[in-house]
Amino acid sequence: MSDEELENIKREKAKKMLKQLSIPQNIINLNTIEQYRDLLEKHPDKVIIMDFWATWCAPCNMFAPVYEKLQQEYANQFIFAKVNVDTNQVLASHYKITGIPTTLFVKNGTIINKIVGAANYNKMKQILEKIKKKSNK
Repeated sequence: MSDEELENIKREKAKKMLKQLSIPQNIINLNTIEQYRDLLEKHPDKVIIMDFWATWCAPCNMFAPVYEKLQQEYANQFIFAKVNVDTNQVLASHYKITGIPTTLFVKNGTIINKIVGAANYNKMKQILEKIKKKSNK
C-alpha cells in the first residue's frame, strides 16, 4: 500500500468521525417546522426518528422512557426528535398525524417507516437494526 493510499484511508476515516460528531447527541424538541427543515438540511443522509406526542396522552408518557433508552443506545446512528402536537401543529399536519403517539422514521424528508401507537422496546430496536443494516449497504 502506498503512502498516498494510506493518506486517503485516513482522510475518509476522519470525515466519517466528523460526521458522527455532528449528530445531535440529545433528543431534539422540534417546536417549529423551520427547526425541522434546518435539521433535514444539516443531516440529509441521516434518519430522523420523530416521536409525535402530547403531555395529556397516557400512551405517549408510557412510550417516552422507551424512546429515551433507544436514543441513548443509537445516538451515533440516528437523530431523535420529539414533536409536541399541541405546540407544533404545522409539522403534525404536514405529516398528517391523526393519532398519538406516532413515530416517524424520516430520511431526507421522506417517511421510510411509521408506527402508530406506543411500541415496546424490542419492536423499536428491531426496526432500528433493520434500518441500520439497510443504510450500511
